[in-house]
Amino acid sequence: MIMMTNAIEAAGFSVFARMLRTSPFGDLLQSGGPYTIFAPTDAAFSKFPLGAFRTLMEADEQLLRSVAGYHFAAGKVVSARFVGKRIRAVTYSGQSLIIDGRDGLRVNAAIIAQPDVLIGACVVHGIDGVLWPREPEALAR
Repeated sequence: MIMMTNAIEAAGFSVFARMLRTSPFGDLLQSGGPYTIFAPTDAAFSKFPLGAFRTLMEADEQLLRSVAGYHFAAGKVVSARFVGKRIRAVTYSGQSLIIDGRDGLRVNAAIIAQPDVLIGACVVHGIDGVLWPREPEALAR
């Protein structure tokens, strides 16, 4: 777990790496992949409500598992495969997200601002927002 999350942190996603270390998905990433990861930048986390972030990181394992798992999927998919398409992807949380490359690059409402950061068997796409699956909305309140 340490090596993969350290590489994600070194690529400029330190808060996201911390979230992964706290979740069970940090260990999964060490299994080798390949994975496509939508990693919120540190600036994206600064827009996240502080109370919800504390709940996410400290108090609720089910919420952390759901949110962390919503940020990555099996397979290594570079951004060129998204261009001109609208794709539904199933994440490790079991929920779907929408990748839209028809007018820029987006995943759900987040902009893919830093595409194609290659880390081992993974491709990391830096996004400007934290992805929030529908299921845990009630848990965060």
